[in-house]
Amino acid sequence: MVELAYLNIAIFFAGSILAFLIGKFTERWNSFWVAAITGLAGFLISAYIAVNMGERPIVHQFEWFRFGHFSVPFGIFVDHLSIVMALIATGIGFLDIVFSKGYMEEDKSPHRYYFEKLFFIGSMVGLVFVSNLVGLYIFWEGVGLCSYLLIGYWYWKKSAAEAALKAFVMTRFGDVFMLAGILVAWVFLGTISFQDLNALAAIGAFSVKLGLIISVLIFIGAIGKSAQFPLFPWLLDAMEGPTTVSALIHAATMVNAGVYLVARMFPFFDYSHALIVVAFVGAISAFIAATGAMAHTEIKKILAFSTMEHLALMFVGLGVGSVAAGIFHLMNHAIFKALLFLAAGAVIHMTHHTKDAFKLGGLKRYMPQTAMLFLVGILALSGIPPFNGFFSKDWILGEAFHSNPVVFALAFSAAVLCIFYGFRLWFVVFTGEPSEYSKKAREAYPVMLVPLYILAAMTLITAFFKEKIVHFLFGEVHEPFSAALLTVTLTVMALLFLLAYAIYYKRVISTKKLIEHPIGEAVNVFLYRGWLVDDAIKWTCRNIFYGSMAKAIEWVDTNVVDGAVNGVAKVSLKCWDRCRKIQTGDLINYLTYFVAGVIALIVIITYL
Repeated sequence: MVELAYLNIAIFFAGSILAFLIGKFTERWNSFWVAAITGLAGFLISAYIAVNMGERPIVHQFEWFRFGHFSVPFGIFVDHLSIVMALIATGIGFLDIVFSKGYMEEDKSPHRYYFEKLFFIGSMVGLVFVSNLVGLYIFWEGVGLCSYLLIGYWYWKKSAAEAALKAFVMTRFGDVFMLAGILVAWVFLGTISFQDLNALAAIGAFSVKLGLIISVLIFIGAIGKSAQFPLFPWLLDAMEGPTTVSALIHAATMVNAGVYLVARMFPFFDYSHALIVVAFVGAISAFIAATGAMAHTEIKKILAFSTMEHLALMFVGLGVGSVAAGIFHLMNHAIFKALLFLAAGAVIHMTHHTKDAFKLGGLKRYMPQTAMLFLVGILALSGIPPFNGFFSKDWILGEAFHSNPVVFALAFSAAVLCIFYGFRLWFVVFTGEPSEYSKKAREAYPVMLVPLYILAAMTLITAFFKEKIVHFLFGEVHEPFSAALLTVTLTVMALLFLLAYAIYYKRVISTKKLIEHPIGEAVNVFLYRGWLVDDAIKWTCRNIFYGSMAKAIEWVDTNVVDGAVNGVAKVSLKCWDRCRKIQTGDLINYLTYFVAGVIALIVIITYL
């Protein structure tokens, strides 16, 4: 099993290189077949490990390298949590690769695309398989690098290049804090192994204050990767990449890394009293995202806001003490979000890259299968039974209800708003009179529809096998149930659905006058732009970091550092100018100076 675990990581890196070389030097679409075979093989290996690993985790440790007494360990630790994360990454990654055969049909360099995509999946598998924070950090950066390359895949577009750079910088900002947390843990606790850190927390071997510092530093890295408040603006701009990239980032790989990290170190976070921080950050992020999705008009950015919201709900689940609820929602979200993004990709591709939902309409007439599959994704996203999103979202709300009232209020508000902005999007895109853009559309290709049907079926299958999945992950788990809370939740959701139905389907209520009013317009802009968090970050960077700190550093560099170097040069030149005057060329003068110097040395040595 150890060899298979390593093979599961290595096959994607080997496949990425092979796909690049074969696509580069032979027919370009041969890279797709290499990628598809690699993706399928990786998923089958993950599935084989999951079926045959038993109850005991797969563990292998070794010394990576040593500098004197400084040793850096490496190894793998594959338990049920790791293998489920790997199944998500490889399974959805494979379906995403298949879908991309139709979506990327006009691309001129598929070998580069599949190289980056396979490297991305391999980095995620490595991230969830490693046994310590150093190994995780290496693959963590690999995931970040691939996201930068894939978001900026169409690098000749200025918006894509800037979005890639923004994602890279924002996630690196969080990663600096995470690296600091790893170093603090290594220095003060003497270990970076997940097992050891959790074991030390279990016996209370270190102070809560030290644990809180380490946990918060590491969690800031998770905030960056999982696009939580305030480091979420990069996720919206990341929509500049191909939609298949968005599906992979939002459903199967990068953004899940932060949630996985907190789940992996859950006992450590719990002992350190850091879970309350996780819960509040998640609750605030969820509310910002849900309200932002209500105001946005671009298909992919609405889905991006929903990704941020559901990741936040996972953090809420973890933060209120239920790692099972958070991870089960992660798995469910990966399925229905991949379905939604790929269906959105089909819509955008078949309408000649029209991204604005309000420029479409009536697409159900031209893309009936895509409309139905998109609706399944919306139902799961909204938390409508019997789709999987209902069971995990209701579980998180039940846990939050018995925790902090502020966290519950924010999480509940965000959770019920899903149905409003979800059906708002579906009604606007697929119902009503067809626009000129919609009339040019036709149904998606079979190679694009097959992955959508599989994902749609999985939204029901995972719900049906909920108990077995949760038992496989965590054994016997208590799930709170409140009939009153469930009734209130479904009632509020029904009212919000009726409101969306009246506004965007029946058109009996108009929001035009509301938005045109100065206050309504201001609120709409505020929500549309994600509570102006991105603007605040830009203002802070421009006026504080660049306008003040950077200019102060520049002054020190120019006047102190450069001044010291230039001053030494000037003093040297003046000394040389004085010294050269004694260079007369007269031998008698030189002998006189020499004798005087010898006498001076003798006097100094004698009397000192």
